[in-house]
Amino acid sequence: MNVIHLISNKVWGGGERYALDLCRALAADGHNVKAYTRNKAAVRDVFAREGMLAGTLRMGGAWDFMTPIRLASAIRRLPGATVIHVHNFKDAYTALAARRLCKDRDDIRVVATRHLVRAAKTDVSHLRIYNGLDAIIFVSDTARRKFLSTLPEVDASRLHVVPNSVDIGPRERHAPVDTPLRLIYTGRLAAEKGIDVLLDALRRIGSGSQWTLDIFGTGSGKYVLPLMSMCKREFPDGRVHWFGYSNDVPAALANADVAVILSRAPEAFGLAILEAFSQGTAVVSTDSGAQTEIIDDGRNGLIVPAGDPEALAAAIRRLLDDNTLRRRLAQAGLESYRNEYGYDRFYNRILSIYNGRPQ
Repeated sequence: MNVIHLISNKVWGGGERYALDLCRALAADGHNVKAYTRNKAAVRDVFAREGMLAGTLRMGGAWDFMTPIRLASAIRRLPGATVIHVHNFKDAYTALAARRLCKDRDDIRVVATRHLVRAAKTDVSHLRIYNGLDAIIFVSDTARRKFLSTLPEVDASRLHVVPNSVDIGPRERHAPVDTPLRLIYTGRLAAEKGIDVLLDALRRIGSGSQWTLDIFGTGSGKYVLPLMSMCKREFPDGRVHWFGYSNDVPAALANADVAVILSRAPEAFGLAILEAFSQGTAVVSTDSGAQTEIIDDGRNGLIVPAGDPEALAAAIRRLLDDNTLRRRLAQAGLESYRNEYGYDRFYNRILSIYNGRPQ
């Protein structure tokens, strides 16, 4: 099978990670897989390093007439069935237009993954796109329900919920016993991701408690620099460490006790939770989206209200005071990853959709 991923985002994020992991798995399974990105280094260069980049395309949406022509030309050179997998509806327009140009081919399927919690648009052009797709994959039921909240006229048989996964193995754990609680934040540093709420919560806990915080991620100086200044003022002992970008987040998680994942905005899934689960790291997260589908509060993690530093401080205090609870949450999270969110299960469900026989 030929599989083409269209990835038009300018920056790296969860959707790009999802596509890259799928490309790797498909290639390892013997499929001919390539990705087209825009000419933006943050995404283009990652796929190029992996040997997955077929080229760059403008991918400008409905008013971009050249991209469908170029894509159709590439598809005509591929022998056998082809799947075009897109990651937003703007690129679905491009993929469907390219398929129409391949009039002599009846073996081209177009599928889309919805990575956002956002209502469907109900104008004629969007309904034509939704119903032109062979399948729409939602990464959570939260995302599916929000999409359907506007009651779009969409063929329900095309809609599938396939929970996300991450294709990583466990690293050797190095989190020492009987030392300060090692907290970790991984991800983009932006207001909607809530790192400021975490720092406010730690300020409320104070320096008298035994904890450290490792922060992995990058963001705009306008947002990050005031937070770094606040840390120097509130925590002069240097217990908050800013590491910037990491190319091995699992190894960082394996060195931590608790991952704190605090999005204010509705999350369609939350790959960071699975990354922590996979490394046996306990998780504290918010109730702002599909996190509550993944975390059963008190069993495999803790849930706090989004944007509430006092509630977050209380959750961290629980884990500071109760090592047994923290270890129980971490073990349950690891079991959730293995039993419910393993990559093989995810991959097989995606492949069944590609083949037109969804599980």
